[in-house]
Amino acid sequence: MSFRRPSKLVMILSLLVIVIVGIGGWTSMYLLNKANESSETLADAKSNGEIRVVDHDAIFVDGNKEEEFSREVAKMHAYFNKLLGWGAWRTFEPKSKDEELESQLEYINDILLPETSGSLAVDMERAAKGIEKALETNTTEEMFITHRIFHDLDVVMNDNVAEDYWGATATYGK
Repeated sequence: MSFRRPSKLVMILSLLVIVIVGIGGWTSMYLLNKANESSETLADAKSNGEIRVVDHDAIFVDGNKEEEFSREVAKMHAYFNKLLGWGAWRTFEPKSKDEELESQLEYINDILLPETSGSLAVDMERAAKGIEKALETNTTEEMFITHRIFHDLDVVMNDNVAEDYWGATATYGK
């Protein structure tokens, strides 16, 4: 039994594949880390002066509804956590929950949005658009924006302790 040594071409192609896979893996890790760098804790954002102080009269139609609105934001945040959290977004297809999402969209447009004004109304409109686009395209990308808006509003309005603060809202910013 004789053993034939691989040709130079096979060795060069093998080495080239290893280099390409290595560069691809490194690039993927770099981009993943870069995407996660945009979040920080609320405490960090506050200490860096990145959270805007907002006059609640400027963002609510009726200032007496602020507490109720904050509770509703917490519920919406919990809903999106359940829907997309802990890696569920990887396999989630919006059209599989279209009735549920249409109901959430209607709730935002008919209940939450009319209670807001200014930058908070902009946030509610962006959240609604995220759901609309997710249903149109059947992808979760736009729903990340909706989720992060409710996440940040919940964290700031309800003074929740959270690992991440995304700075996704027009209201409180980053």
